[in-house]
Amino acid sequence: MQNRYTFKKIFQSVIFLFLLSFGLNCQAVNDAADRMLFGLTEALEAVAGTEDETSSDSGTDATTSSVPSCTTQITVSTQTVSLIEDGDVNSVYNSATDNFLTDTDVDGGTSWGYRSFQSCVILPTAFTGSVEIPVTLNNPYDTRMTIQHIAYVNQASPTVPSIPAASNPFPDKLVFTTSGSNNRQCFVFTRVNDAIRNTVVDAATITLGDAVMKNGSNEVVTGTYSGLDPCNITATVEDDEGPGIRVSNISQIMEEPGVATPNSGTFSVVLRTAPTANVTIGINDTHDPINANNREGNASPTTLTFTNGNFNTPQLVTVSSNDDLEVDGLKIYTIRTNPSVSADADYNGIKPRDVVVYNKDQSVPGYAYQRFDATTGTTAAAGGTINGFATDENNQMGSNYANFQIRLRSKPTGDVTLNYTSNCGTKCTILTPSLTFTTANWNTYQTFQVRGSSDGADLGNQDYNVNFTVASTDNTYSTTVTPPVFRVRSCDNDGAHLIQPCNFSGSPLGTTGSRLSGAEPSATTNIWLITKTNPGGTVTVPLSTSDATEGTVPANVTIDGTTYNTLTAGAANQIALTHVDDAIVDANQDWTVITAESTGVVVYNPVDIFARTTDNEEYFYVKVTGNTREANADIATVDVCLGANNPNAAITLSIACTVASDECGTLSTASIVFPVNSQVDLANASDNGCSNDAKRQTFTVQGFDDSYADGTQTFTVTMTRDALEANYTGAPATVVTPNISNQDNEPAGKRVFVTTSTFQGEMTAQGVLGADSNCNSNKPGGVTGTYKALISSNSSGEVNDRVNGGAGWPIAAGLHYYRCNSSGYTNCSDEHQRLFIAGAGGSFNPMGMGRDFSTTLADEFWTGMTDNLTSAVQPSTPAGTCVDAATVYRNNCHGFTYINCPTNAAAFFYGQIWKNNGAGTVVSSESICSASKKLICVEQ
Repeated sequence: MQNRYTFKKIFQSVIFLFLLSFGLNCQAVNDAADRMLFGLTEALEAVAGTEDETSSDSGTDATTSSVPSCTTQITVSTQTVSLIEDGDVNSVYNSATDNFLTDTDVDGGTSWGYRSFQSCVILPTAFTGSVEIPVTLNNPYDTRMTIQHIAYVNQASPTVPSIPAASNPFPDKLVFTTSGSNNRQCFVFTRVNDAIRNTVVDAATITLGDAVMKNGSNEVVTGTYSGLDPCNITATVEDDEGPGIRVSNISQIMEEPGVATPNSGTFSVVLRTAPTANVTIGINDTHDPINANNREGNASPTTLTFTNGNFNTPQLVTVSSNDDLEVDGLKIYTIRTNPSVSADADYNGIKPRDVVVYNKDQSVPGYAYQRFDATTGTTAAAGGTINGFATDENNQMGSNYANFQIRLRSKPTGDVTLNYTSNCGTKCTILTPSLTFTTANWNTYQTFQVRGSSDGADLGNQDYNVNFTVASTDNTYSTTVTPPVFRVRSCDNDGAHLIQPCNFSGSPLGTTGSRLSGAEPSATTNIWLITKTNPGGTVTVPLSTSDATEGTVPANVTIDGTTYNTLTAGAANQIALTHVDDAIVDANQDWTVITAESTGVVVYNPVDIFARTTDNEEYFYVKVTGNTREANADIATVDVCLGANNPNAAITLSIACTVASDECGTLSTASIVFPVNSQVDLANASDNGCSNDAKRQTFTVQGFDDSYADGTQTFTVTMTRDALEANYTGAPATVVTPNISNQDNEPAGKRVFVTTSTFQGEMTAQGVLGADSNCNSNKPGGVTGTYKALISSNSSGEVNDRVNGGAGWPIAAGLHYYRCNSSGYTNCSDEHQRLFIAGAGGSFNPMGMGRDFSTTLADEFWTGMTDNLTSAVQPSTPAGTCVDAATVYRNNCHGFTYINCPTNAAAFFYGQIWKNNGAGTVVSSESICSASKKLICVEQ
């Protein structure tokens, strides 16, 4: 047993290093949902097993699990599902939430685990034809767990009423015809609560076989998903009869410490039955490497003790989030509940389920704000415009609707002072000229106020901006982060305007040039009437509509001493405009709220208010089915329907690629013709419904085959109508299809950039690996990915080596490599910036590339190579002046680890560099290692 234990610990250590390295280099491969119930620590246990644990929720022997070999190119949202017989949470997949789940606690209060859980299979990359994945179900739980299959078609994250019916019978394969989470296929695992103490059984397993791709003729083809093996799904049910430990879910998603956000969560632990001796359970909050040194959160207490007297009283564990002051996004980590320790044999060694914690990042440079009405928001480095404010020019509202609180979103390195200004002229007065945030109060809200003032002119309502400049020694806030703009509506109730319409910035003004707009079938828009001063009584303003078929308003509104200066929802001075639906294609229709002369203590006829109802019917409906692939017969089918009737003449649509010879290839026809009276049936009057209509017209398109490694690209087809049908005078002259995806048939393209920073030849003791680190720390803006330096060392193992075609060589045979020294397709694509296509063993000719590595001819780069990619030897390398057994290899700055000899500082090493030579060529020469050069960085 001791030998077995030692071997296992060694094996765990090896696998840990492998997984850690794999995770750091492949962070983008698995989304947060995959980690949700199967984190790095759980992965280790699945590989190497755990010691001396009795699981309370699974019959699977962890020590027999094997290394998973499933693909990450097919998403399985949750691979390991744990249900609890007395659980009270139903969970469905939701791509829009932070943890990819919508949880419903059916009992309310504490969430004691899942009674029903949905795990979904998603094909993230577009394809044509169909993809089939074989399914095998093994459910040892029999009637204790039901497993259903649900297929979603073009449906976003569901609400309960819209969940499709389960498949019957259970499928033996999943068939996909479209990619994306809206076309997911899901399995729903539901426990059945009985009153029996059940024997332990193995986990239920859904085994997903290798994917098979087929074309439109149901023939097997080779494509993106061919042969990929999706991850299997396992599910267990924890019995609620007999000894056991019940652990609840975390109470909420948390955020790093800030204001008005949940900074902590709780979970509860309780025993199911009375023990005969004390039961102790340890809480390990740093077991998951993501929370190493408690960088994300702390759990308290870390030890729970249950006795015969308190076994059925839940003990609360509080998890408090920590601010790491870094911009690192949402972090999902696992808090481990250790195996129980007890003299009661039934309770000794039970492994309770672990708890998954979600910690949102708060350290995002930018600003958080809270309006006067308590609505909140944030801006980041790009800034933005914030609406929803109003003042009046006779200053009856003061700053009631023009105040907000603001704070920083991340801790600055020094004081940050916001100095406020406005372009309002004399329409406003700023009451808060500046606010200062320090390293101590940066996340505490401070209040800004502005009020209205008279400009002496009746110019109507207008918007103005409140801006601020930043004074700070913190470069992030003084230079990188763009301050937001706060926009305020100035309502013109001074001068001759005794009664004036008023609403908030961000809404249309209600004028002929800025109409209050609402869409069919039943939108409502609002505006208020305010007075110049307190009327001292009641004022009634009669209202009517110019077109009751497009919009209606109340018969009148009233203003008095309680509402004359308010913009309150539902108040008596609010005009609610209801936009009326119709069943015809009539485009956008303008109408007017007609105000009559008021009665009461103020007699005045306010300005009319102008409105617009936007149509929800379309002149054309277009549905695209399928996608294309370069050099392939796969086609996309386009169905087109008329939304309005054409009783007078046939309608011809001329068809052409929106951009010729750029992904869009051959069209099946140059035009389609709709005979007279071809209006779509009202039941099919939608883009999706068009494909079902008998009067539709159809054409197909193939993809264009280019020679670039540009991945899947989209294109559109433009249809131009003729002008013969009078009923289509108001229709758009052109109609553009939705995007059609054209899959690439070239090998993958890889980006190459040149660092803007320069480095001496000594790149830490890691040498060429240190150069890799320099690459990944000096990427151009907007450029992502993991990179290696194009650099060589050939010490025969004395230091880290890298030679052409050998281990770690950054270039792979057959791939396209292109320059990417800034973001954007023109600046970073094989089509516009190709350098070379790699030959056998990852070779290429630096004397015959498509262009230079950078646009600056004078650039020089550490490479360690000659111009034929062999590791270079420098003539100036010191010999007798550097006698050191540790540096037998002295070329290329001792493998880019030293500037000079360790035993003789006066003896400098030399390394090989390349210089741009124009027209896609280089010059290879030596350079002293104390010189600073750039690096060429190659995407992996």
